[in-house]
Parts: sequence; structure tokens; C-alpha cells
Amino acid sequence: MTAPVVSVIIAAKNAEDTIGGSLKSLVNQRFDRDELEVVVVNDGSTDDTAGVIAEFADQLNLVDIHNAQSLGVSTARNTALEAATGDTITYLDGDDWYAPGHLRSLTDAITGLGVDFVKTNYLIVNGFNRKLRNAPCFTHNTALRPRNYILPHDASTMVDFPECWTGIYSRSMARRGLLEFNPDLRTCEDRPWTWRHHLEADSFAVVDTAGLCYRKGSATSLTAIYDERQLDFIPAFRSVFAMLEEKPEFRRFEQKAVRNFLSILYFQIHNRGTSMTHDVRSKLNLGAVNTLKGVDTDIIDQALHNFGEHRLPVIDSIVRRAR
Repeated sequence: MTAPVVSVIIAAKNAEDTIGGSLKSLVNQRFDRDELEVVVVNDGSTDDTAGVIAEFADQLNLVDIHNAQSLGVSTARNTALEAATGDTITYLDGDDWYAPGHLRSLTDAITGLGVDFVKTNYLIVNGFNRKLRNAPCFTHNTALRPRNYILPHDASTMVDFPECWTGIYSRSMARRGLLEFNPDLRTCEDRPWTWRHHLEADSFAVVDTAGLCYRKGSATSLTAIYDERQLDFIPAFRSVFAMLEEKPEFRRFEQKAVRNFLSILYFQIHNRGTSMTHDVRSKLNLGAVNTLKGVDTDIIDQALHNFGEHRLPVIDSIVRRAR
């Protein structure tokens, strides 16, 4: 039996109001039924997400997996990955959707270019407003070496574009274990995931298309929640730092990783700090201090070069405590 051209992985929790639009968009992707496999993990939803998914059983080649209790997005995606049989694999959140034909353009790109993975631009949708976010790489439609697109440390690069749903990935990456998420991470799970791709994969490409529509402002999105789950960026970056310690040739990327960490630390404090409880904020400060204590002070100083005079005061007390 011929494998599907692509498997789309969707981890959904309490997505009753939006997942119908996500699944409907997959019907319009210019694939025969057997070419497109949709693996949905209903991760402990307490609304009628299951009922909405069931409505598409006759329209899509659907693999429907239900977790009685929520196990988190990382575990849900890993479960779906084990069930997926497609030659290529991509991800879609249960509140996002594709423009017609977008997925076909991605499968054509990864097959035509013969690369491990392809990344693409996307549209941020906030009500009636649309904003294009471009992948931070000016070379398009060309096979590239992933390690060459990690630096420079003080500019946006491909490791700053980590969302798993902005890419399509080859079956060979799954066989190499490069598509598994850390099940302990409830947020920021795609940061170390993306770093590993750029350290270990052999090739990638960026294509100039923007058919993925990302819904901003969803009430169920973890980006809108300010509890302890937001602190998972700390263990996420500890795992990135550990990756960079594995091989001498990776050490040149440490400054970039520290810069990433400090930028997210700034964002969490500046944008979310006042919405956190005292306990969560205290854990954030302590976790950040302990993480930075394991980093050479020269690397921290280099990472802070051109960090921005308006941003430095926000993280200054944590950096000083870590020295």
C-alpha cells in the first residue's frame, strides 16, 4: 500500500469552536483522500471537540486519537507522530488553518528540493487584521545547510522562527528521532526542537508562501496563560545549552542560545510579569538566575551586546545575581 504524501498532526484541546475550520481547510488542499492523512489527538477536551472531529470522518483520511485526560501538547504530538504514516509530516494547531493549496505547495517544495525540512512564512490573524511574518532567511527555494543559519547572535535567524507548524518535515527526520518533542515541556517545546534540527539535520529550505493562518488571541492558547507553564522556557533552554556542550564545534553557537534565553526572559518579565502571581514570578527569577549561573560570564556579556538600552534594565537584577 502506498504511503500518504503527507501526514498532518493536530493536537487539540477544547477546540470545539475552531477545529472545524482547521479540518475544513484540509479538505481544500488538492490531495486525493489517500494522499493526505490527518492525525488528530483530542487531548482531554471537556467540550464537544470530539463531535466536531467526527463530522469530518467521511471527508478526510482521519486518524482520531482520544486522550481521556490531557497529557500536554508535546506528548499529544508524539502520540500522533507514532501513528503517522506519511512520507512527509507537518503540524497544524486546532485553531489555525490553511489557504487552499498551501499544503500541496509545501509537499511539492520538500520533494522537489530534496531537503530534510522546509520552512515558510505565515499570516498572523487577529480579528479582521492580517500581518505577514517572514522567515528570517533571504535565500528561497534553495537547499541550505541548517547550521549556517543559526548565527549571527544579535539578529533574527532561523532558530528564532521555531513554530513547528511553519514547516514540513521528511520521514527520514522522524526515523532519526528529530521530530520527537520533550514530553516534560508544556510550553516553549518547539525551541529546543528547532535548535536540534539546525544542529543535526543535513539540509533545509525556505519557500516564499504564506498560506498558513495563525489565529492570534485565542482564549485557549497557552500564550494567553500566565501560570507556571510559561516558565518551561527555562528547562527548554537548559536542554539547548546541553546540546551545545555535546560537541566542540557547537560551542560557537552558545552566545546565540544565551541571547535567545535572555530575550525570552525579557519578554516574560516585561509583557507578562505583572499578570503572574508572586509565586510564579519568584520561580521565574530563581530559575533564570540558576540557569545563567552555569554560563560563562564572558558569553553573557557578549550576548548582551546591542541588547537594547530599554531592555537591559528589565533583566539587569537577574543577570547581576547570576554573576
